[in-house]
Amino acid sequence: MLSGFVVVLHATAVLASSFGWTELGAFQNLANHQHSLNGTRSEVHNSFKEPLDPARVEIEQKETPKQPNIIFILTDDQDLHMNSLDYMPLVKKHLVDKGTQFVNHFTTTAICCPSRVSILKGQFAHNTQFVDVHGEFGGYDKFLSKGLNEEYLPKWLQRAGYATYYVGKFLNGYGIENRDQVPGGWNIFDALVHPYVYDNFHPVFSKNGGNIDDFEGTFQVDVVRDKALDILSDALKNTHEGVPFFLYLAPTAPHTEILFSRNPPDGVPYGRVTMTEAVPAKRHEHLFADAQVPRRKNFNPLNVEGKPDYISDLPLLSNEEIQTLDHWHRQRLRSLQSVDELVESVVKAVEEAGEIDNTYIFYSSDNGYHLGLHRLNAGKTTPYEDDVNIPLIVRGPQVARGVTREGPSTHTDLAPTFVKLAGATNIAYEFDGSPIPIHEHDTDNSDRESFAVEFWRPHESELFPIPRISENIYRSLRVVSKKYSYLYTAIANFMIT
Repeated sequence: MLSGFVVVLHATAVLASSFGWTELGAFQNLANHQHSLNGTRSEVHNSFKEPLDPARVEIEQKETPKQPNIIFILTDDQDLHMNSLDYMPLVKKHLVDKGTQFVNHFTTTAICCPSRVSILKGQFAHNTQFVDVHGEFGGYDKFLSKGLNEEYLPKWLQRAGYATYYVGKFLNGYGIENRDQVPGGWNIFDALVHPYVYDNFHPVFSKNGGNIDDFEGTFQVDVVRDKALDILSDALKNTHEGVPFFLYLAPTAPHTEILFSRNPPDGVPYGRVTMTEAVPAKRHEHLFADAQVPRRKNFNPLNVEGKPDYISDLPLLSNEEIQTLDHWHRQRLRSLQSVDELVESVVKAVEEAGEIDNTYIFYSSDNGYHLGLHRLNAGKTTPYEDDVNIPLIVRGPQVARGVTREGPSTHTDLAPTFVKLAGATNIAYEFDGSPIPIHEHDTDNSDRESFAVEFWRPHESELFPIPRISENIYRSLRVVSKKYSYLYTAIANFMIT
């Protein structure tokens, strides 16, 4: 039950608002408020037209453009505000310089599983009611038991004639024991399986729920790349037969490495967990020896007044702790170099097949990451920009090259965007998001500048212990435009149980 909350304002101007609260579903009041500010819903629900004159059908069919291919590359915990993209020259060459960056793109829940479900469903976490990475309110089994796979992105695309492919991390909890329970909607579903999802030099996959494929000794991102190229070799040929494709690639870089004990002393399978910094491929271990976490104003600041108590009570980080954070930063940058190479390999494969002019490539991350933010050490999950404002780069037909756009967007907008590009439909429910104006001739959604950011469960720091970290449970409203960025947050002293 909700027993109270503390309101924290983080803005250059005070935003007045009031919300009614109940338990899990009650954040709907804030969602409704957000919709009233947005003023619009997804175009895919408002595209009903008069039937065509039969005499015009043949002409219009001849003029109908070829359905585009769509490639979506999603990294894991990649930051925007610590400048990780500056260390990825191949992403710059193939995507940034030949596409558009959306600098005000946000995740609405800063942790992997809820964020990834929002991408697949086009809904906020309070509407999917998928708010955790495991247990009663999250994880792969929850995704199936709630039927969230019955109507979601790949099935809409398949109905529109697309071949759909998935490679990499899907959702926490998809593992060796339940691998045969595939989510459906994918022509090829080649996913990493627990407990090997974050074991960078021992990746294990299962293709379409079949036997496990063990790649011990090979760097995980390289396996994702090779699998992607194998899929593309066939998918690109099939485009000449009129079959477009959607390819979703999900390497885990630059996520921290998590190793599960195979034979723990307590007898619980995979019960003991070891978490370390990100691990790069051997060929990248020596890079960026002098890189440091950017020393911005919010890095280990002297003044944390106005922040939640669990932050304002923190001492300053010590020099030794800062050196450790710098090492973690370098390891994250190094681990992303394999992703950089993956991007180039994928782009070159599409170019060599002559399909680059009919292919959209999206690049993003499930959530951001912080190191030293407001004296916090390593992690995500906060409502601050480091954790929720994330990369989004789009390259494709009629997308402006080398351009930055400042219109706000969120992960709930990605499914509506893919659906619109594919000419698909979702008639099962109404999206929370709406298509992102990605094309050069599109205008920003000027009446859409607010959205919810929420976090429902406490999570531990990834490096040094933080007292009272369980207080990081909140509901936020962000108001973003080209001229300002406001954050209204209700820090709640309750959790779902």
